[in-house]
Amino acid sequence: MNQSLNNAFDYRFSKFRKITPVNGLDVTDADNAMQNNYAWSITELGDYIYVGIGRNILYTVLSSGALGDVPIPEELTPQDPINVGEIWRYKKDDCQGWERVYRTTEDINNNGFRFMITYTTPDGETAIYAGAFTLTPELFMVKSTDGVNWHQLDTGIEGFSTRYMAEHRGKLYLGATALLGPGEFRLYSSFDPENEGWDLVDVDGDPNKNPRGIADILFSFNDHLYVGTARETGFELWRTVGTEPELDNWKLVVDKGAGDARNERPWEVGIFNDYIYIGTAIEIAILSLRQTLIPPKGFDLIRVDSNDNWELVIGGTPVVPTEPETGTRGAPLSGNSSGFGNISNAYCWQLQAQGNEFYLGTFSWSVLIPPYIPLIPELLDSIFSANVNAYQNSLQNYINYLTQSNPQLSQISLGDVMQKVSNFIMKLGSRTFGFDLWKSKDGVNWEPVSLNGFGNPHNYGVRMLFLAQNKSLYLGTANPFDGLEVWVKPKDVRINDKFPNDEE
Repeated sequence: MNQSLNNAFDYRFSKFRKITPVNGLDVTDADNAMQNNYAWSITELGDYIYVGIGRNILYTVLSSGALGDVPIPEELTPQDPINVGEIWRYKKDDCQGWERVYRTTEDINNNGFRFMITYTTPDGETAIYAGAFTLTPELFMVKSTDGVNWHQLDTGIEGFSTRYMAEHRGKLYLGATALLGPGEFRLYSSFDPENEGWDLVDVDGDPNKNPRGIADILFSFNDHLYVGTARETGFELWRTVGTEPELDNWKLVVDKGAGDARNERPWEVGIFNDYIYIGTAIEIAILSLRQTLIPPKGFDLIRVDSNDNWELVIGGTPVVPTEPETGTRGAPLSGNSSGFGNISNAYCWQLQAQGNEFYLGTFSWSVLIPPYIPLIPELLDSIFSANVNAYQNSLQNYINYLTQSNPQLSQISLGDVMQKVSNFIMKLGSRTFGFDLWKSKDGVNWEPVSLNGFGNPHNYGVRMLFLAQNKSLYLGTANPFDGLEVWVKPKDVRINDKFPNDEE
């Protein structure tokens, strides 16, 4: 086996080390720790990094009915689910453990803090701004200047959450998103969110000269403000023609999902070697913006140069081919098909450069297959209620046929058999379940860093990659089984270095 591929199954070769001795951070309450299952956002202030927690994310999606009336496996079900966003911090010199610095009151249905940013106003006040995902249609945000004392801001923003905030030319920008499905483009700006509030950026003009769709990503590059938007016809990338947003003065850079309408959402952006890289996704992996179930596909990765030319870096034959006006979809520069050839790599979830290395982290849903195998009869009952009895009878008859030679085996129940199959597949896939983390030195040729969630198959996503001012790279996971993990790769590290909390 190729040595780099073999090393990708052993986290000790990754140069990352785990700094969360307990998954989910909470050493006093195991159930609460399990509910802290997404490192949804990371920022820094002073000597600390701060992690905005996503609470019960998969459980909330499954119980919401968004995917239909599907059963929820026991291992994904908290004992006492409470949606209260939390913020934790960790001292970057490793001299003390994790501490919780904020928790939303239980009267606010808050699934956590989806994006945080540290921003300095023109008057010189530096603070963390943390935007939450709530079930209320006014965006919930808290602020802190010291990382310990937090207070809620009256945003006046229509939207259930923000996926991105970005600073551009000294001003803070925020994209407000819908709960699920399609929504209007809403971009807000402010020099001082607490004292001056937020202004809605006017795009109510020519639809060919203004962004449209949900504002998923925002970033500042080459003195322009860029926005990536989600659309049913495929994601779009827009930039300001000048330095500031102006009505009817935007340029469409990428359209129609870069040649595949299934690339509905541009869920991550990274800058590397003067290229913009955009990673795609389908909402909830199998749910389209139209809120209909669709077959899964792996993510695509494109890059855009300083002259607004785009190329496909990772991607295969389009699922729903389109004809973009901004360019032509060619063969992938890397030679890799969508999702690095893995259909369960549904999202390119994170992109981040550290020095001369460019990292890409995925969301991979394959580890969810084993928990659902014992629930197949119940799952089919919710989908094909009229025919499920025939299915169950056929399956039971087949099991009886296989076990008729041994009377003891014939006593095994259907549920027990399905559980044994689940356990077998989990054991079989333990080497490959979990997120992928890849890296590149040129943005085209990639090598795997980990193909199994840093050795924990329950880590099904790289939810955050954050480069601190000291050039350490922090990685936060999504883990709906055990609770999140946080790892760090210092700027200068050797493979054989030993660190606190290293596992033997």
